[in-house]
Amino acid sequence: MSLIPPASIITLTTDFGASDHYAGAMCGVMLSINPQLRFVDITHQINSYDLTDAAYTTDAAYRYFPAGTIHLIVVDPGVGSGRRAILACCGNYYFIAPDNGVLSAVFMQEEDVSVFEISETKYFLQQVSATFHGRDIFAPAAAWLSTGIEPASFGKQITDYKLIDLPQAQLKEPDIISGQIIKVDKFGNMISNITYQDIESAKKKWGKQKFIIELGEAKITNLIQYYAQAKDKQPCALFGSSGYLEIVIKQQRACDILGISVGQHIRLIYL
Repeated sequence: MSLIPPASIITLTTDFGASDHYAGAMCGVMLSINPQLRFVDITHQINSYDLTDAAYTTDAAYRYFPAGTIHLIVVDPGVGSGRRAILACCGNYYFIAPDNGVLSAVFMQEEDVSVFEISETKYFLQQVSATFHGRDIFAPAAAWLSTGIEPASFGKQITDYKLIDLPQAQLKEPDIISGQIIKVDKFGNMISNITYQDIESAKKKWGKQKFIIELGEAKITNLIQYYAQAKDKQPCALFGSSGYLEIVIKQQRACDILGISVGQHIRLIYL
């Protein structure tokens, strides 16, 4: 693949939360190597150990950054084990993460992918903790990459990198799209894995446009374009900014009112 020069921007996506020193320590390591770096926190609130949440969150954000941005993802339940650290070159972006499937959504989207194992220890901190590879391996690798070090210098290229099965919506007979809730955002909106493309595929396959949404015991018929269109206290559906179907209640936490959590099945039944 034809690589573009890395930018001075590094994004961070972790499950570290905001109450501990972990994210700050990583930034300190990177600034010690390249003081010109700029950091963008995508989020440090990934559900603990949740690779699926991290995969979807990364996919929702990475493409909106300048070409050459380095995306650093540390959701790493296997830290200290034999799982590898990887550097992925995907389209116009670089990704540094544990080899545990957290980049699966990116690998599904990008056709031009090269992945390298991060094994060259001169790009690690001198002392590596078995419990904090984010600080001691991933952060210094990202910072050295930002200085122009070639990806191949970090280790051998690999093709057996780990993928996880991300839940995909399914078109099922008779005339049903079956999916699930993959995320609940800060506002209590429930984001499904049903995309606008799934709706278009159903329209082409079945020649129907009207449907009822079943989620738990709720039956939802209102498909709106933006949040303020929702009627008070009434569950509605819309396609959010990431292209996924969301279930919302105007200025209320729909997940609490409907008693729905991540993993709940959702169905679009065509009429």
